[in-house]
Amino acid sequence: MGKGPKQIMSFKQELHEKCRQLLAERIERAQQLIEQAQEAAELESKSSAGDKYETGRAMMLIERENAEGQLQEALKLKKVMDQIHPNRKTSIAELGSLLQTSAGYYYLSISMGKILIGDKEAFVLSPVSPLGQFLVGKKAGDSFSFNSRPLNILAVE
Repeated sequence: MGKGPKQIMSFKQELHEKCRQLLAERIERAQQLIEQAQEAAELESKSSAGDKYETGRAMMLIERENAEGQLQEALKLKKVMDQIHPNRKTSIAELGSLLQTSAGYYYLSISMGKILIGDKEAFVLSPVSPLGQFLVGKKAGDSFSFNSRPLNILAVE
């Protein structure tokens, strides 16, 4: 089967894909940290004895627990991203909406901070974050103030 012409992705789709990519990298890093901590703990148990062994092993277990926590959090975020359909158009801001405001673009998905796609920048935030909570339910033409800063919603996609 041949591939057709390359489909041009919208800014929203590109943001969504970038978030998924960054999240996949985060998951992979956490998995690698877990493996490394496990390997280090096993090496420590083979080469050490006494209190030094117990301290080293305890440190490795703490590192592993931290990495497992990071992995679990990243997997939760992945579930949220899996619920978002970037091709879906919305007129009222909700999970998966891209808002163009007087202060720039906001993508309601998961907290990832600023992301640059080409020459456009968007702030990727969770709808449960303080600003996200203000944005949910807004539509084009709405205005409001957040932290004494006026914002105008120009478009919702």
